[in-house]
Amino acid sequence: MSRPVLWISIFILGALGCKERNQAEHEGNHATRGDHEKHEEDGEREEHGEHGEAHGEPRARTVRISREAIARMGVRVSTVEAIPLAGGIDVPAEIQAEPNRLAHVSSVVSGQIARVTASVGDRVEAGQTLAVIRSVELGEARAQSARAGANVEVAQANFRRQEELQREGIGSERQFLEAQAELKRAQAEQAAAGRALEVYGRGGTGSEVIIKSPITGRVTERHATIGEVVAPSDILFQVTDIARVWAVGRVYQQNAGQVHEGARATLTLQAYPGRAWQGQLEYVAPALDERTRTLAVRMVLDNPGGELRPGLFGTLSISPAGGAGEDVPVIRADAVQRLGEDMIVFVPVNEEGEFRAVTVAPGERSGGLLRVLSGLSANDRYVSEGGFVLKSELHRGELGEGHAH
Repeated sequence: MSRPVLWISIFILGALGCKERNQAEHEGNHATRGDHEKHEEDGEREEHGEHGEAHGEPRARTVRISREAIARMGVRVSTVEAIPLAGGIDVPAEIQAEPNRLAHVSSVVSGQIARVTASVGDRVEAGQTLAVIRSVELGEARAQSARAGANVEVAQANFRRQEELQREGIGSERQFLEAQAELKRAQAEQAAAGRALEVYGRGGTGSEVIIKSPITGRVTERHATIGEVVAPSDILFQVTDIARVWAVGRVYQQNAGQVHEGARATLTLQAYPGRAWQGQLEYVAPALDERTRTLAVRMVLDNPGGELRPGLFGTLSISPAGGAGEDVPVIRADAVQRLGEDMIVFVPVNEEGEFRAVTVAPGERSGGLLRVLSGLSANDRYVSEGGFVLKSELHRGELGEGHAH
């Protein structure tokens, strides 16, 4: 074969090889691109599944924990309440016992405690014995009363005798007047001794005086010890009736002009998250407290269950307008958690420790409570404490780390 023909043959074969390589690369690229697009589509479907979207409907976001974990993590379930949000201003408040339902019990006479019949926590009735005191002073007072009574009897007998002699015309006028004066003096001494015993009390005998409860209530303090010597200045018991209590708020002076008697108010307490008590201001102080520069306001609340204990602190939300407003569903404000773009609240699904995240639309906030515009209704159950823990468990479950046990 000649040299020119050989070079032409090599050139033709090289061109055909390049064409086959280009075609193979093109088909390979097309296959790779198809696999990549398929992978992206699968991933997209997976991602939609992750976020719970199927045909535009969100998948329920739930978390399950054991009953032991519920107690350990402090998860608490409450009920959505429907209350008229007072709005207006929020002021610090404290539960106080009504003064007429609080009694400091002491002895009106010095003496030694002989018996104690009541302890802290006991429920007592008005007039019930709390303690018995043995008193020398009381013994002397009773003896004086007895002597005064005897002197009256003697003076009465002498007066009747002088009166009879006067009628017979043989008696002395002077002796008759002296007997009359002696009788009056004895009667006055007897009355004074009787009044002293009235102060000491009619209970007991001899040198004993009975200490009784002046009101019906519960013994909240006891300072009486058998054998102890006490004086009238010593408080032996405190008896409190909390069937009705005061919620006393302190309004700062810059807001003093916005409150008035009859204004609608809502009380929330730190001890009872998610709960609220409604009422009206019964009293607004006429002047600011000189020490705190605040204005005292008061709302009276019935407390048949005794849960409103004196000393509890909270917030009083007062409406300046005094209007009741419409009832709206409210929850504890810190029960709401942020999850991505959503504001959520956890609700119990069943009694086995399963909770579901529900998207809510929060409204205005007042006194630690938050109005719910959508997502929850009145009387629905929700997690008022421990929502952050449940959110953490939900994230763990999505990462495949399991649930709390």
